[in-house]
Amino acid sequence: MIKIKIQKVKEEQLIFKISLKENDIERYPLLKRPIIEGKQIKGRFNYEVPLRYFVPIINNINKEDFIIDKNSKLEFLEFFDNFEERHYASLSATPKFMKTWRNEDCPNIFKIKINPENKNLSKELAFKKIKIKID
Repeated sequence: MIKIKIQKVKEEQLIFKISLKENDIERYPLLKRPIIEGKQIKGRFNYEVPLRYFVPIINNINKEDFIIDKNSKLEFLEFFDNFEERHYASLSATPKFMKTWRNEDCPNIFKIKINPENKNLSKELAFKKIKIKID
C-alpha cells in the first residue's frame, strides 16, 4: 500500500512524502523518476519527492493502491515557469508567491484539491495568465 502526504514546512513551503515498498515500484514504473529526483528519508514515509510529481502519481495509480495521510494538506496552489523547468507551490496566494508569479511572466496558477474519501483529484484555474499587449 502506497501512503502519501503533503506537509507544510516553514512558511508556505510544501513537501510531498511518499511511503513505498519495492513491489510498488515494480508495479508502477512511473514511480522511478520521482524517487531518483527525490531523496530517501527516515520515518513513516521513506521518500521525499518533488511536489510536481503529485498530480501524475495520483492520476496514474489505482485508487485502491494508495491512502492519503490524515494529516496531509488537501489543497494547494501551483504553477510552472514558461518552460516547465521550475515548479512553484504554496498553500495560499501569499505576497511572496504572487511576486514570484509576476517574475515568471504570470503563467496560469492552478488550485489542486484532493478528496480524501474518494481520492479524486480536481485541478481548477485559480489565476489566469495575464496577457499584456503593448503597441
